[in-house]
Amino acid sequence: MRYLIDSCVWIDFFNKKMYFQSVSQLLTDNLAFVNKIILAEIIPSAQLFKELDLVNCLAGIPALSLEIDWDEIMEIQYQCLKNGINKLGLLDIAIVQNAKQNNMEVFSTNRHMMLLCKKIRVGCKTA
Repeated sequence: MRYLIDSCVWIDFFNKKMYFQSVSQLLTDNLAFVNKIILAEIIPSAQLFKELDLVNCLAGIPALSLEIDWDEIMEIQYQCLKNGINKLGLLDIAIVQNAKQNNMEVFSTNRHMMLLCKKIRVGCKTA
């Protein structure tokens, strides 16, 4: 299975050395992916704090193209709100939609992201 790795996992991987075995194996097996949303969440801060290893690593990971379906985003947001899942950002929904479009799972430790994955039937690896 291929994984779209969420920004929270990358930050913990580089800053706290968490999920080292899981992420390293995905990188070795060429099963780790990012997209422009995830890169935009991480790279500016990494550049500001001169975390060049992080920037260079992320630059070498395949980035999925984004094809945001805004009608689907609105429907997902509506369904989530209707079911009491109300702390989701549109970017999180777009990340999960991107994984779904590419037949991938999301690797995230964010509780809201996990609820979202479950709601729209996208696999979610947690560690």
